[in-house]
Amino acid sequence: MSTNEIAQYFDLRKRLFEIEAQLEALKPAVADQLRRQNGIARLDSYDLVLSTFTAWNYSPRVEALQKSLNEAKRGERQNGSASVKEKRDMLVLKAHRDADQVREEQAPYGEWESDDGTRPV
Repeated sequence: MSTNEIAQYFDLRKRLFEIEAQLEALKPAVADQLRRQNGIARLDSYDLVLSTFTAWNYSPRVEALQKSLNEAKRGERQNGSASVKEKRDMLVLKAHRDADQVREEQAPYGEWESDDGTRPV
């Protein structure tokens, strides 16, 4: 990859961040409008559909089971009894931040785990 391709990638990612911020700002108004239109809007050959997802809080018993399962998975990866299902290269773009800036705790990324502790974007 040439320096030009890397610079182009950075530029596109920055533009994507800006677009994603604009989309996030529009979401509440768009969702309200979609609710008034039976949950769907059509434009050209695309449908924009309002879907609702639910996040659940689980009992301490289930939380403990999940923690135990996560620890068991980690143990199997460390002791070699787990096998690699698939490996993918993912580009990770990180912002440089001052030490005093707030850092969000990252949510688990499904089945994927990086070899170097970074997360995909």
